[in-house]
Amino acid sequence: MTNYQGFETVDCVGMQPSVEPARGLCVNHKPNRFFGIERKRKKNLAFARFFVFNKRGYFMNKPNNILYQAAFVWKKLTEYYYIFTYGYKKRLYTINLTFSMEDFPHLAGFQYLKDLSLPRYNPNKIVDRILEQKIKYEQIIKGSQYIAMVKPRLEALIRLENILEKDFLLFSYMPQMYPFTTMIKADYLISSHLDLVSFVFIIQTTPGRKAKCDYLCCSTFIKNERDYETNQRSRTILKKERIHILTNTSTILLDKIHEDTDIKNPSQSTFK
Repeated sequence: MTNYQGFETVDCVGMQPSVEPARGLCVNHKPNRFFGIERKRKKNLAFARFFVFNKRGYFMNKPNNILYQAAFVWKKLTEYYYIFTYGYKKRLYTINLTFSMEDFPHLAGFQYLKDLSLPRYNPNKIVDRILEQKIKYEQIIKGSQYIAMVKPRLEALIRLENILEKDFLLFSYMPQMYPFTTMIKADYLISSHLDLVSFVFIIQTTPGRKAKCDYLCCSTFIKNERDYETNQRSRTILKKERIHILTNTSTILLDKIHEDTDIKNPSQSTFK
């Protein structure tokens, strides 16, 4: 997590900004502006709002709601991709999981908010607009399907980073084996049993491409009355690696792979 050494502050009425590392308070360098010839403007101070920004321009005192938290987590994840290596029948297979800004609205369930008059933005701008509070939690909770279809997705999204970096179960996704019908199309299922059971479905980015190990999230939500682990074939995770895209630095989260003559080199194709 990024550490911040101080807060940068600026006000809405044009006061000169300053940095106050300990308190994040703005110092008025021109007192006469408000207490001299412009005293009549003093009453407007009641309407002045002070904003505190971090180095990326978002509120450090971020709102405590799951819409903002989900967007914050997803924004962070777009800076990385994950490489999962699993074993099956004495072979290794890889999954490269990537994250795109434009995928967030669908994952967050915005398609179920059609009864609301939300501001129209390009899908790849939605995350930033939420972080800028141009799309607010107070707006989306008014949707008729918010509780049933949106909230479970946001609950999973705020846990997604922890889900991927801690223990999870991996399955080859076979919807035909369910005792119920589902419209979800995916290649793999990740199931997490942290504080809440959560499901993450991932699908190949572009079927038929040579880079068959590239995948993205296509759906995620916390468990409801359906158990999506039912009758699915588990795969053994042997290695998890996180790559920071900008610096191309790697963090090994799990590594159970050892020299074994019975296991061949990782394949660039996946097995289902």
